[in-house]
Amino acid sequence: MTVNELITELGYRLGNRTDTTSRLPIWLNDAYFELLLSPRFSYYELDKSYAFPTIAQQRTYNIVGLVPDLWFILDLRNETLQQKMSRYHWSEFDRKWRVFAIPVRYTRYGPNIELEPVPDKAYDLTMRYRLRPGQLIPGGTHILGREWDEVILTMAVQKGWEALEQWDKSKAQKELVELQLAAREEPLTLEDADSETTIWPASDTWR
Repeated sequence: MTVNELITELGYRLGNRTDTTSRLPIWLNDAYFELLLSPRFSYYELDKSYAFPTIAQQRTYNIVGLVPDLWFILDLRNETLQQKMSRYHWSEFDRKWRVFAIPVRYTRYGPNIELEPVPDKAYDLTMRYRLRPGQLIPGGTHILGREWDEVILTMAVQKGWEALEQWDKSKAQKELVELQLAAREEPLTLEDADSETTIWPASDTWR
């Protein structure tokens, strides 16, 4: 469904009131972001990667400037050496002497990432990250599939009734949301069927 269709349906479910028209996009966005931020599900639609080279003797990189839709970093890899870089807390970096060598660690501080050791030459890095989705606007669409429309709508209806202080109606919608979420599985879980099964070595105690 498009955002316009979601807003129209949300208005119907909230009694088709004319005094809430301007607030419908707010409730829809609140529901949308709450679903995306829920730790119960992961969405491949939010996963992206970005490749960039280091600069010799440059320690700090404005990663938000390079990747404006960055929400948080999942992983950083040195492609030149085919090596995963470890993440450290910035306070650990402040305790070390700054030397020039192959960067093997990184930290995030504000809009920047800092590399340690400081790159002694150019290295190709790949950053896997979670993007920060934009707000839903009339005339647009959301990034999730059709299967999530009903959940988003129900959550938005719940938030609408909460804002209108219709507590019984809000509670009923909250219970419905839980039923809808319980019937869904994230893609990562569904794809586990294709993963390797751990095989334990035989033991004489089992024979």
